[in-house]
Amino acid sequence: MEIKATIFDPVQDGVQYKKPLKLTRALRKHQKEEARFGKLNETSFDIFVKNVIKNEKLADMRVSKFVGRGASAVVFETPDGNILKLTCGNHFPLNRPVQNFDVPIYEKGKAGKVFYYIEEKLYQHNMGGGFVSEIKDRIKKEGFAPYDLSDYDDFQLGLSQEGKLYLIDPECARYKTIFHAIWDKLKRLCRYK
Repeated sequence: MEIKATIFDPVQDGVQYKKPLKLTRALRKHQKEEARFGKLNETSFDIFVKNVIKNEKLADMRVSKFVGRGASAVVFETPDGNILKLTCGNHFPLNRPVQNFDVPIYEKGKAGKVFYYIEEKLYQHNMGGGFVSEIKDRIKKEGFAPYDLSDYDDFQLGLSQEGKLYLIDPECARYKTIFHAIWDKLKRLCRYK
C-alpha cells in the first residue's frame, strides 16, 4: 500500500474566475494568497510574475481558470478551452523534441526564465492502470525510457476529445542515456542542413 504525504498548499486548485483575467493579474492573485501564509522563500509565483511581465503577449493573455500546479509548473485554462502551462525551465528533459505520445502543443515560447506551452486540454476521468501500461509501451517504442511513472500514475495521462491517449508531463519520458540524447540531437542537426 502506497502512502502519500499531504503538503498544505494555500493556493487552491480548480479556481474558476468570474470573468477571464489577464495572466499577470491571475498570477498576482495567487501570489498574494501564498504570501498570506508567510512563505519566506521566493515561490514559483514570484518567479512567474517577474518573468511574465517582460513578455507583453504572454502578460496580456487571458485565462479563465487556475487548474493547478506542480513542483515547477502552474497550469491555467484559457477562454478558448486550451491549457496554458508555465514552467521554471524547459519542461522537456534535455530539450527533447515533442513526440507522438506527448500532449499536442499548439504554441511554445520563453519569457525570461519561464517557458510557456499552449496545449490541448485533455480529460482524465476514470482512467486506470491499463492506460499507464499503454503509454509506457508507446514511450519505449519511440526509443525513450519511462521515468517516474508508476502503474498508478494515471494523473500524468489524459484523453483528447477524439479518445487519443497522451502523456501530460513530458518529464515522464526521458532519453535512455546521455548518449541517446546526443545522437538524437546530431540526427536532428543533420536533417536540417
